[in-house]
Amino acid sequence: MTRIAIALALLLSATSALAQEPVNDTVVAQIKSEAFQRSAVMDTLSWLSDVYGPRLTGSPTLRQAAEWARDQLTRWGMANAALEPNGSTTRGWSIERFSIEMTAPQYMRITGYPRAWSPALASPLNATPIVVEVKSKDDFAKVRGKLRGAIVMNGRPDPADIGFQPEAKRLSDEELKKQEGQVDPAASGFPNTPKSYWDEEDEFVKALEKQKEIYEFFAHEGIAALVTPSAIGEDVRTDGFYDHVWHPAYPGFVISREHYGRLVRLLDHKQAVTMSLSLSVRMVDRVEGFNVVAEIPGSDAALRSEVVMLGGHLDSWHSGTGATDNGAGCAVALEAIRILKAIGVQPRRTIRVALWTGEEQDYFGSAGYVERHFGALQTVTLKPEHAKLSGYFNLDNGSGRIRGVNLQGNEAARPIFEAWLRPFNYLGATTLTTLNTGGTDHMPFDAIGLPGFQFIQDPLNYESKVHHSNLDLYEEAVPDDLKQASAILASFVYHAAMRDGLLPRKPLPKPHTDGK
Repeated sequence: MTRIAIALALLLSATSALAQEPVNDTVVAQIKSEAFQRSAVMDTLSWLSDVYGPRLTGSPTLRQAAEWARDQLTRWGMANAALEPNGSTTRGWSIERFSIEMTAPQYMRITGYPRAWSPALASPLNATPIVVEVKSKDDFAKVRGKLRGAIVMNGRPDPADIGFQPEAKRLSDEELKKQEGQVDPAASGFPNTPKSYWDEEDEFVKALEKQKEIYEFFAHEGIAALVTPSAIGEDVRTDGFYDHVWHPAYPGFVISREHYGRLVRLLDHKQAVTMSLSLSVRMVDRVEGFNVVAEIPGSDAALRSEVVMLGGHLDSWHSGTGATDNGAGCAVALEAIRILKAIGVQPRRTIRVALWTGEEQDYFGSAGYVERHFGALQTVTLKPEHAKLSGYFNLDNGSGRIRGVNLQGNEAARPIFEAWLRPFNYLGATTLTTLNTGGTDHMPFDAIGLPGFQFIQDPLNYESKVHHSNLDLYEEAVPDDLKQASAILASFVYHAAMRDGLLPRKPLPKPHTDGK
């Protein structure tokens, strides 16, 4: 090699080294020590799920969980811990007591739960159920006038295998490589890769409108109660009537697929089946929505007005205790900011944690926060704070360990995150994919042109067993995975708060026009 070639090689090497995103290995080591040896994440999760779960939006336990989190953040030394209004309102609803039973031809205690926001039954309802198949308005005519006062079972059980696939799994190297190799953020063949917030929103609204049409038809027909099968096995996956779209006129119950199937087969055999339902609930007409916020103030006079955010959604559905959806994400976010405070870092920018509510009803908390602080989502009319947010990091895909980051098409962030992940490669966090992912609270940030990211997580048994189900419980969380996630999240927000510039942004989205 000539002297000129050697000089050029050295120059290129030096330029590459200078361009590489800096990582403070000393602070990373401190973060790991605190996260792995003095972790509080499982204790925090127990408070959120065991003591204050479930945490349905508008319920008393959600507010209790929020007040506990606010007070705990204050005890840890965070500044400005508060319950900040998010602009939403809902009807408060909580269960006092219920039962679902078959009392003839034999007794069977049925595994199931009421749908959220179901009205109470004044007295136990005992009747032979009627099985119908109403999937759209095209099916209305065949049952019209036949359902008044009935317990309606809508749908017949679908054939399903008994479960030859493992219930829980980790992402394989092949699956991660496949994600890593994509160039289209909305590539087909991957679950949950919306083109945009508005595409996801339009699809969600259309699905709710279709359900509302069926629910309103049953109300017009005067049914006494609606019973539907759970989508998964003996676990019961239920959510609610989405009360902000339609106030239910009758209670709804979701029961296990196996029990539902037995009832249908008994009725097919012309057996005299009697179902007994009871439900007592507490309803409050109007509950104001809120988010939990707290922060470590920035130490750099020139940068402290800029903010790095982390968080997850505090609300849950009501049949489990919301341990993995999303107590785990909230516990990790709380643990990450606790770690940074415990090791005494002095971030240049302000680090702000946010625990959202109303995520399950359509991003009430995060969308409300974005509108209040950063600008109007639909018109993309910006507020001054928009220029001050470096980025938002979200965790909400169960309790599985972090394997990487969805870039949401923000390719300029790739080399930065690659450097930040490197200290955690040995713990399985290696993958950066341009793929979008949706369904959680980074989406409103992304929709207004702010860097918002959701981490790639091992699925474990999230979709196969616990998501929105009665088994969303503390026992389904993996302690070492949550410790790993806490360390990575703490490191990411620390380095975002310390770098000279804000995180890179994608071009600002165009205003959204309904239906386009």
